[in-house]
Amino acid sequence: MTDTPHGEPGTEEFVRELTNHQTVMLAYIRSRVTGSSGARDLLQDVNITLWQRRDTFELGTNFKAWAFQTIRYHILNQRRRLASQGWLVFDDDLIERMASGSDVESDGLEERHLALRKCLLRLRPQDRDLLFHRYATEAPLQEFADRTKRSAGTLKAILYNLRTSLRQCIERELKTISQNTP
Repeated sequence: MTDTPHGEPGTEEFVRELTNHQTVMLAYIRSRVTGSSGARDLLQDVNITLWQRRDTFELGTNFKAWAFQTIRYHILNQRRRLASQGWLVFDDDLIERMASGSDVESDGLEERHLALRKCLLRLRPQDRDLLFHRYATEAPLQEFADRTKRSAGTLKAILYNLRTSLRQCIERELKTISQNTP
């Protein structure tokens, strides 16, 4: 670690690692929790924990692996809190297997991504725009409704139908892929 004029040894390198990983950390969290504001809140909690534990990180080692372990614990704790409040949550063992990248996450992930891409290309451009707005931006659905002169309720119904048709399309594509795989 190198000394910095403004703080503890290695602080500058740690801040650089933390900053460089924000996008991938947020994407990972979003893939496992619902709601973009909830994901951002969780990321902030993770950042605080990582900062508090910065002296346990060894510079030169895999920051992403170290940070993602902390994220996994935060996600598991959040799920436990939600379950204690009566929310329906998945079993911790399933979540842990998903979070650790074991069989649930790795089985057929590439095939699923390929199937999703094919199915998305079959959608009308305005439907892809709606899906992009809903799942790739933090803007409220009402903003898209105002822009397209439709009600938020109508868009929610369209999103429901799009998710259903995408799920069915992906299942068909996966069957085709598995039939063509020796």
